[in-house]
Amino acid sequence: MAGAIATLLTTAKTISKVATDMRANLRHTYNELVALQGLGDPTLAAPYLKASHVETIPAHLDTIASGNFTVTINFPNYGVAVTTGNIAFDAAEAAIQTAIDTALDTQVIVATYNAGDVDVALTGNLTENAATITANGATVNGAYMLVTTANAGDLDADELATPVAATVGTMNRPAEAILAIYNCITPAAAVTPQGLTPAVADYVTGDNPLSISPALKALLISEVEASENAVLGAALRAIPDCVE
Repeated sequence: MAGAIATLLTTAKTISKVATDMRANLRHTYNELVALQGLGDPTLAAPYLKASHVETIPAHLDTIASGNFTVTINFPNYGVAVTTGNIAFDAAEAAIQTAIDTALDTQVIVATYNAGDVDVALTGNLTENAATITANGATVNGAYMLVTTANAGDLDADELATPVAATVGTMNRPAEAILAIYNCITPAAAVTPQGLTPAVADYVTGDNPLSISPALKALLISEVEASENAVLGAALRAIPDCVE
């Protein structure tokens, strides 16, 4: 696993321009990051590593002889929500995959959707086994998603099982990881997933809020806002003494 600072300097939208920026404050924050990296770059570890979002659609709750259902895929952090056309109750993996790909076609999530980036895995059909739906392709980047099913007018509502999140999607979050590693913030609970709204109460000020400079703390939170979640960045900024 890469170090948190190396990951940030490699992939960041905000930090990546600092090395060539002529403003003294930005040069200072870049040099501070490099100096911290030279002292030993902390490992970027869970829960700040990217996790692909995984949903499970359980097998149908009753014996079904006919009927159709739909699947809705919602990426709330990207404002994308689509519903498939009708899917036969006993559709195999390929038919469900095609329905989801068709519904997401041309949608812009992290990038314009590529078929298969929301992947369906199913042995047999939903009358026999559960289906696993994973957001793991480059155009979705493991993004948090909500999956729901609905009957298409000819199934009883109680015949469809409710999808369950098996793994909640997150992006790599090196900027937030560095804030936590250097005790500027301490998450009060698990890292807020993509698409969910964090609150100031989800975090507390660390034991040593002056362990990195106020300018670097401000720049790290700007990176959170730019590349991860603007609401999360605002929540971090609202923590007393986090940014001076």
